[in-house]
Amino acid sequence: MKTSLGCVLVVILTAVSPATYAQVVPIRAALVEKEGVVGVEYRSGETLVARSTDAAPAGVELLLPGGKAEPVQFRAKTERDGVVELGPVKVGALTLSWRITQKTPSLVERTLEVSADAAQRFSVTFPLDIALDGQYESFSGEEKTRILYNTLGGAPYHADIKGQTFPLAMLRATDRVFGVIADGPGLWENRCFILLDPQARRLAIYPGDGCAPYSLGERNLNYMMDGWQSLAAGEHKSFTTWVFASPARSHYDAQLAAHLALANGKGWNNSSVEAILRNTSLFLLRKNFLRPPQEGNYIFHSGIGYGWIQWVSDGFYAALGLNDPEKTIEAYRSVYLGRITYEDNAQYYLIWSVLVKRAGGAYNDELARKALAFIRDNEKDGMFVHPHTPNGTFKTYMDVLSYPEGDVPASNQGFHCGALMAAQELGLPVNDADVERAIAAYQRIFSKNRGFMPTSLKQPDVLGQDTLYGATLTFAVFGRKVLTDEQVLTHYRTSEKVKTPYGLRVISQADGSLLPGHSGAYTFGGSWFLCDAANYLLAGVHGLPAAEVDARLIERIGMEMNYVPAFNEDIETVTGKPHGHILYSWNSGYWWLRTEIRRRLGQTGPDPVGTAIDAKLGVVRENGVLRLEPDKAAPRKPQP
Repeated sequence: MKTSLGCVLVVILTAVSPATYAQVVPIRAALVEKEGVVGVEYRSGETLVARSTDAAPAGVELLLPGGKAEPVQFRAKTERDGVVELGPVKVGALTLSWRITQKTPSLVERTLEVSADAAQRFSVTFPLDIALDGQYESFSGEEKTRILYNTLGGAPYHADIKGQTFPLAMLRATDRVFGVIADGPGLWENRCFILLDPQARRLAIYPGDGCAPYSLGERNLNYMMDGWQSLAAGEHKSFTTWVFASPARSHYDAQLAAHLALANGKGWNNSSVEAILRNTSLFLLRKNFLRPPQEGNYIFHSGIGYGWIQWVSDGFYAALGLNDPEKTIEAYRSVYLGRITYEDNAQYYLIWSVLVKRAGGAYNDELARKALAFIRDNEKDGMFVHPHTPNGTFKTYMDVLSYPEGDVPASNQGFHCGALMAAQELGLPVNDADVERAIAAYQRIFSKNRGFMPTSLKQPDVLGQDTLYGATLTFAVFGRKVLTDEQVLTHYRTSEKVKTPYGLRVISQADGSLLPGHSGAYTFGGSWFLCDAANYLLAGVHGLPAAEVDARLIERIGMEMNYVPAFNEDIETVTGKPHGHILYSWNSGYWWLRTEIRRRLGQTGPDPVGTAIDAKLGVVRENGVLRLEPDKAAPRKPQP
């Protein structure tokens, strides 16, 4: 006997025209029964994509301490309101239920609910046992032999486990792709593994490998991590994964299709830009195991190579990008004093405190006062003179120049203006004159002779492109300009004259060429997307026509996504290739900055930048769903 989710698919397709459906690669879950056990297979039209196996009839295996992975055998099923429920089934102290929902014609959402009536450690595996021939791919590329990825990052994994930011496993067959995606690792207690095994014809995702406890190391406060999910009596956990299908002619198409699928599942799918940026925040969300329990439940880290550390700036931008009030507040609560008193983190913390307060959350008054005290202790005539001297490094988030004693980086000064406004709004001891002095000091750094904002007060011949993003954030939060129109537009025009074919160099000589000893990557002359984008956004605030702002943003985002549909740590300005972490945290702040600045400028309707990037990538949005039409994509430069 065999049934399917056809009734669910019919309901969804009633909202989609036949012409639209012709562009869709469908995927659906079909129920099959064998000796009273309900199984699940996945079909695309009449083609079998993934089979139901004895090892995991419904696609769930359970692992308990001291045992081996066993199939979870669901015998009960119900269909109601477009959702199929399998179970519940009791295994020892655990009760498991499996919910399957056809979200779109090309997306199936599965959620496993697990509860315990006694303390229990466990893990589960969600395999797709593949029936088609094709190429096995992770987000990184083709995988020809068995490989296991871990999204943990910054930890001493086993030698045979590699790091991967996007929890994704795919099969690409000729002109289409099928795959499985996991929810954010932070929602799975920081345990998320991705298996691709071409020889066994299996893709799988699972929240724990059952390993014994091991230390994450001193940098992570020696937290002892193991490979198990744990429930106390009466506790409950859920694990969501998605099975998706899409047209795809290349690995790039498959990567992009996975982004769109997750965004459709989450509902943050107004454009491919929003999808990619908010997905990135989700991937970098982590459960906070590093601090006492009275502090925040979550953090955002920069990228998996940085471990679990949350810089205030990264937590700030990633939280705003995710746009989840609970995660934003919890990440804010995870900030502690040691993270505030260097670079521009104190300024970010005060601005973050204002946004938390505006949202109705409880901001940390004691820590905000300490942040302000640190700022005021290092303020001179309105300028924030960072104390990290005489070695001269790490005054700002990305500069590694040697700063003269008493030098003032222009980037920090922009944030300083906003931080004082934030402190004033919080009721801390800051007055209008304090704010005006900071603004005047910021404007004094501008080099009228050179026609740009230099990287710092005492290095007027070094062009800096991280020098305006503090002013951009200040306007987005407070609606106030802290530079003159002439200064911002002059900097913009000078920068456009000397920019590289691959974006603005974060630090360069006045003519845009590399500083001596710089390579064109990372802090040594690389192009950082958020800095470039903030410059363009601020130029729009100061009078640059919106069409020109949009054109510059479209051009820069196109450079960013030439090799990978992702926003990177930086772009090498000599080669144009991504450098550092791919799917990098703080770029998610662009989505929020763009939204807020458009609102303040009275710009309504769909974002023309998102619309243009969708067209470049071959992304179509219809009936509230993003989908990929690769034949409509604009040509890109060859892959490296």
